[in-house]
Amino acid sequence: MSLHPRVAIVTGGGRGIGRTMALALAQAGARVIVSAAREKAEIEAVADEAERRFGERRIVPLVADVTREDDCARLVGAATDRFGRLDVLVNNAGRGMKYVSETFVTGPTRFWEVAPATWRMVIDANVVGPFLMARGAYDDRGRLGADRQHLDEPRDDAAARLLALWAVESGARIRDDHLGAGFFRHGGDGQRAPAGRRDADGHDP
Repeated sequence: MSLHPRVAIVTGGGRGIGRTMALALAQAGARVIVSAAREKAEIEAVADEAERRFGERRIVPLVADVTREDDCARLVGAATDRFGRLDVLVNNAGRGMKYVSETFVTGPTRFWEVAPATWRMVIDANVVGPFLMARGAYDDRGRLGADRQHLDEPRDDAAARLLALWAVESGARIRDDHLGAGFFRHGGDGQRAPAGRRDADGHDP
């Protein structure tokens, strides 16, 4: 399957599932803007890897904080200014439970123990950020590029399907923690559900 000349934005594309999706999109021929709020070196490394693998600069790194409306507009502008279009938005950037507590799996934090500033940070990244990105990416007719695709993991399985396609084509192995929607199954925090206990989505370990 070729995605040329599609153009995508992958927020939080410097590590984990975001990095994997950005490289998979690039491998399929898409041009990709990858963002990170602070880790410039990580997204530059992803862009460099794509260039080494595919022989051209298919990934463009850009430092941008999805909780800031002007940064979201700058991401969209980078895609349209550089490539003339935007077809796919992957809202991957977010903050996990490790920002609340490093031991949240074995010792869950009571909600009244969470600092208000921490709560705001998580909500801003995980709720406000995707809203601002989607709002900025859609035009006044409610259209996003040619195909109007909005991949917002974990609320659909498009990211998992994309990863599966990449694995088939590249021979890579995909771990369960790459695909999980619940916080026990996310690879970003490196946490697993305790033995014999279902995860946050009701899946058996």
